[in-house]
Amino acid sequence: MLNKSEKLIILGKSGSGKDFLMRKLVEEGLKGCLKMTTRPQRANEIQNMTYSFVDHSIFENNLKNNNFICYQEFKVTPLNKLPEVWYYGITKEEFNNSQVFIMTPGELNQIDSETRKKCFVVYLDIDRQVRENRIIRRNDSNDSVMRRLNSDELDFQNFRDYDLKLTDPEFLASDIINLMD
Repeated sequence: MLNKSEKLIILGKSGSGKDFLMRKLVEEGLKGCLKMTTRPQRANEIQNMTYSFVDHSIFENNLKNNNFICYQEFKVTPLNKLPEVWYYGITKEEFNNSQVFIMTPGELNQIDSETRKKCFVVYLDIDRQVRENRIIRRNDSNDSVMRRLNSDELDFQNFRDYDLKLTDPEFLASDIINLMD
């Protein structure tokens, strides 16, 4: 594990490269966070490697017991299905034991100011057409591509709480590590 004092938080719209960057940072020696979610597992995802996929009762129990440092709910209508709610969250224990995180602006806003000072926040602000093409290529049928892209525009509309903003879709993980304390 790399000896970095800061925690690195990655934010970006769907298809911006958050998971790619997380994988590269973990390959470089940082410890990645395992986020808990109630959303359906995608074909290329692995339980307890990509996410901790849980049912609603487990997530809600953690919520009731105040085990999350941050969490978010998404109301979605998967293709050809009824509307449902998906939850994502990072437990306090996972946050304390990890170095790299993927968050949304809503989740980042739940982090207290003292903890935020110890984090390096990277915002992947990649062109919409590039992101749309990436999402279509990965053939994700869990959710509507257009709904996700449009929802992201709202979520990131006034987002300014970052330490580094990347707009180049060909970014390098090593460059980011070198900027961390």
